[in-house]
Amino acid sequence: MSQRKPSRTQRSLPAKTTALSARSSSTAGLRNGLAYAVLIVFTLIAYANAWPDNLAFDDRVFADASRFSGLSPGDVLRFFTKDLWAARGVDTGLYRPLLLLAIAGESQVFGDWMAGYHLVNIGLHALATLLVYGFISQLLQICGHQRGEARQFALLAALLFGVHPIHTEVVNSVFNGSEILVTIGVIGGLKWFLHCYEKHPVRAWLGLNLIYLLVLLCRESGAALPLLTVAILWLTRSDLWQLRLRACAPVISLLLPLGIYLALRSHALGTEAMPQASAVPQAEKVGELLPLARYGMDFGLAKLLPAVGLWFKALKMQLWPHPLQIYYDPAQTSVWLALAAQVAVLAGAVMAYVRKHPLLLIGLAFFYLAILPSSGIIGAARAYPGLADRIMYLPAVGFVIILACGLRLLAQKFSLNAAVIATLVLTAILIPLTWARNADWDNDILLFETDYRKLQSKAPILATLLAAHLREHNYARAVELCDENRRAILGGHSAGVHCGSAYGQVGRFREAEQAYLSVASQSLGGVFADFNLAMMYIHLGRRKEAEEHIALAIAAEPKAFLRHYFKAVALIQMHPSDRDSLLAAQALLQQALELQPQHVESRKELELLNQRLSEAPTAR
Repeated sequence: MSQRKPSRTQRSLPAKTTALSARSSSTAGLRNGLAYAVLIVFTLIAYANAWPDNLAFDDRVFADASRFSGLSPGDVLRFFTKDLWAARGVDTGLYRPLLLLAIAGESQVFGDWMAGYHLVNIGLHALATLLVYGFISQLLQICGHQRGEARQFALLAALLFGVHPIHTEVVNSVFNGSEILVTIGVIGGLKWFLHCYEKHPVRAWLGLNLIYLLVLLCRESGAALPLLTVAILWLTRSDLWQLRLRACAPVISLLLPLGIYLALRSHALGTEAMPQASAVPQAEKVGELLPLARYGMDFGLAKLLPAVGLWFKALKMQLWPHPLQIYYDPAQTSVWLALAAQVAVLAGAVMAYVRKHPLLLIGLAFFYLAILPSSGIIGAARAYPGLADRIMYLPAVGFVIILACGLRLLAQKFSLNAAVIATLVLTAILIPLTWARNADWDNDILLFETDYRKLQSKAPILATLLAAHLREHNYARAVELCDENRRAILGGHSAGVHCGSAYGQVGRFREAEQAYLSVASQSLGGVFADFNLAMMYIHLGRRKEAEEHIALAIAAEPKAFLRHYFKAVALIQMHPSDRDSLLAAQALLQQALELQPQHVESRKELELLNQRLSEAPTAR
């Protein structure tokens, strides 16, 4: 039988199909580019006033260019072998070497131009926003939505992530920019993993292993990545549970980077630096069953209900971020009300999942798993875990997934225009709130005074506010604050060290002495109370008492470099004209810097001493 030749129209179909496919791909790429542009522009608008040439809060310690000047490669390696706050002589149990490495790199570029550090954070937040957009779009497509529709709702949800004022602390604080780095790693890693998983599963898991290690070295909150991976794999699949279990099984490979991290952390911090959990009843210490306490991973069931209050407060702050504060008190919320509300929301999400609408449950699972490392369930025991804006950055991605789900339902019920209008209205409300909070972060005094007025309990912020006023020589305001909180100060509050300094500066030496002595017996701040009291006694000519308290401070200080620093300053203050004493002080300061090259106070004191010695005539 003879073959029938295809018509000219039929012969041209493949070429036409290829052209249409290329045109469709080009159009999709253009729309995606426009989405990126919209997100970048709105994010930059929201943080247009977030780059002052100034540092606030912890950034004064970590982004001080003098801290990283003259560091050798060997000194940089110390980032991986020390506590995050080791340069201040404090054991916090925090291990974030890549954060220190990033800030050290920025210091080499920007020096004393502080606005540069802030611009980097703004750029990183814009990048995180773009990744959130791509990740949510990918999730929507995996859950069965068309690519165009998925991108529309992902864009609307990511827009709200970009301008949300709950992120102001993370964006404005150089130190807490580590949370942005973690989010970029986690979201970028999950996005890449989901893209590669079906065709190249081995490559996907190997890449995720590397990303997990890097994320952990930036900040502890990245520990949730394996749980997030399993949750997304499980909830986006609709096959049998045995097949889902098989798909999730390789997550065990992430124990390798976790083990490397824990070994590095344990070596750097040592068991004595780990947070203690003595406040948890022995019968409720699940951690007793596992040898994890040495890594600061103590499990306590008694911490669960307080964590429920934290989660509820965090969800409320995502819905309505007002008033924004550095410190929140989740204890103000009824735990049982918080528990009932969250159980009801979870029940609704499970019902939606059963009806083949998994996005709500995916969003909630992401939120809870991402906030878990900061919930106080694992680690040091305390009555209530701390809630701060910074710990809500990565969990906010889960909330944004829920928003995308809600906007899609709004569009189904009314129209796409209704979802767009709702998003623009929310954006118009949120951006001014973001601007206002950015303005608070312009300097320490404004930030802490604003929060001091907001907080019902003044204790958490009192010490930081006093320290800020003392740095700016606002002694009258510092004394006023000390007088307002005199009962707490005399009761042993750590702010007593600052009040002692404030009273001493205005000549109220009796009150200064009382403030110092009230703290001297405390483990927190007692060393510096003794040392500052000794300096005041030297000023008053009470040398014997000064020597006693210097000896107490040195005996109580566990850090060798701080002991050297204390001895050096005492020599300088007690023998300002004796060259031999000054040379001995110089040697002590050099030893302190050999032990801790990042200690800014030792470096500054040594520079002043060297200048004094060079100007003073040499004895013949």
